[in-house]
Amino acid sequence: MPGRTYYEILNLPEGATKAQIKKSYRKLVKLYHPDVSNDPNAHEKYLEINQAYEALLDPKPKHKGSSSGPSSKTSKWNRYKRESSKKYAQRQAKKAQEIELFYQSLRKGWRRNWIRMNLLLGVLVSVFTIADQLSEPTQRIIAITSLKNYSSEAQINTEEGAFTVLEKEKHSSIRSKTELVLFESKYLKQGLFVAYIHEGVTFYQRVYYSPIGPSFYWGYQIVLFVSLIPLFFYLVFRKNTGWFVFFHYLTLIVTTPWLIYFMIQFPTIIQFLKFG
Repeated sequence: MPGRTYYEILNLPEGATKAQIKKSYRKLVKLYHPDVSNDPNAHEKYLEINQAYEALLDPKPKHKGSSSGPSSKTSKWNRYKRESSKKYAQRQAKKAQEIELFYQSLRKGWRRNWIRMNLLLGVLVSVFTIADQLSEPTQRIIAITSLKNYSSEAQINTEEGAFTVLEKEKHSSIRSKTELVLFESKYLKQGLFVAYIHEGVTFYQRVYYSPIGPSFYWGYQIVLFVSLIPLFFYLVFRKNTGWFVFFHYLTLIVTTPWLIYFMIQFPTIIQFLKFG
């Protein structure tokens, strides 16, 4: 602090009262405290302010209005750096501990079991979907009760409920029929086709919506993709990173409602779990 008195450091006139010294000190400490200031020289200024404050309040005349020696300043500065480094290390250790506990909460307990449950159900849904694709569909005859605006909506009302077929495949000759053949997938019992014979020709119409809901048979790749997300997450994301957290919650948000809906929509899977 060459050329500067303690009064100048505290922005005070020579001979300022103790009350003025304390007031100015509190103001400057708040401004230059290293934990709140962005000034790159905040540490040094903070140390100077403390030195000036202590010197001006020291009753010994030899300290008034003068600067302390270089050795005293260096000693206090080194002590302050050691204390600051210690506190910083403690804050970093506490932060690292909190992060580790957060990752542990995702890898253990009910959150991890939630992922495992989604994984098992997703694999089960995938197995049933693949089996449906590879197996020969079953067929049975059902009675037609009415046709609702068949020329525009392609809806066939039967004794089991309404079937909606793809518009491009509808054929008006079905109006004269009282029954049709329903082709279903073997395991999930999804309506695949309805068929009937007209003038010696068999007409097939693909089912878009059946009494149990929309048909997933034609988009089974999407079914497999969504259902296997938990397995992909479980196998790939093993390190504690931000991507692990992101895909952990994404997996739960995307697959949980989907799997619940699928299990309710196709009770065959639940029956298999209960009875084997």
